[in-house]
Amino acid sequence: MSQISLFLVGASGEGDRQRFDITVLIRGEERAALIREKLGLKTIVADLSDRALIVAAAENADVVINAANADHPEGAAAIVDGLKNRQAKTGKTASYIHCSGTGALTDKAEGEFADEKVFDDENVAAIKAIPVDYVHRACDTLISNAGEAGDIRSYIVMPPMIYGRGTSVQIPALIRGALKTGQSCHYKKGLPLWNAVHVQDLTNLFLLLLDDALSATPQAPSGGEGFYFCATDNFQWKQLAQELGTRLHAHGVLPTAETRSFTDEEANAALGSWGGFAYGSNSRSKAINAYKLGWKPAHGDGNDGLFESIVTEYKFVVEEGKDQAPKVHFDEMYALSGKK
Repeated sequence: MSQISLFLVGASGEGDRQRFDITVLIRGEERAALIREKLGLKTIVADLSDRALIVAAAENADVVINAANADHPEGAAAIVDGLKNRQAKTGKTASYIHCSGTGALTDKAEGEFADEKVFDDENVAAIKAIPVDYVHRACDTLISNAGEAGDIRSYIVMPPMIYGRGTSVQIPALIRGALKTGQSCHYKKGLPLWNAVHVQDLTNLFLLLLDDALSATPQAPSGGEGFYFCATDNFQWKQLAQELGTRLHAHGVLPTAETRSFTDEEANAALGSWGGFAYGSNSRSKAINAYKLGWKPAHGDGNDGLFESIVTEYKFVVEEGKDQAPKVHFDEMYALSGKK
């Protein structure tokens, strides 16, 4: 049996070496050399803006997994075009598993209020009603439309905040902010509600979708219906700050467990200019399609969940550097003014 060609964009995990012929898109020869040496995978040194390379790589792939950038429509279009070329040449429909995010569900609460609205992935109409110029929606729409047209088999995974050692963006930023201010802080009133998922549970969902994509009789919703939420943890931003303060104070690294609001200057320094979006919005989702597919998350509320990861994330922050600047979530993210 011939190997299945798998093109990974923005990923460097291991796969079944006997089953898959894996190629990884990676920026920088130094990182690519490590992946070749440590994991034995093929690499393409480029980024999503290198259209010709992306089209050619996708054209040679049975499956593409894109976890690099949820807001790079040009790169997503290049992947779709390559997979369409493959279909035209071989008559076979290839699959595209795309990592988006529940940033697409956010409002403009700016830390001031909680919204009880919860999206679920069976209510596709509510997801599609989000304007195409809002966060992540340009890529999502392009990919799902191609899937609906039958050009590809598309699956769009929409994780909330991802946690697990070295994978979170928001938790380390909050920890660094706490270390600088001497106590855990939240954005303004900290009242909005969000969700989270452990990176391993998210990975397991991708593997389930990969198995479905390669099945002779795929069962999972795809195309216009192929959206997948995967929230396992529920929290309020103020609650998260309180848990962070309590745990890091007990760990001996904060002088107090008490919390407060960031000042505007502190918020900008700790969270970046996009702090209101990333730390002051409501974004709530309910996973239905994933569970129907057989997804069984091992982490979540009350079971080695988000709050239990805080001390581990702190240790990673110390290793990585306490004074790093806030990481930007969206290099090519569209204007946030298009919704609500």
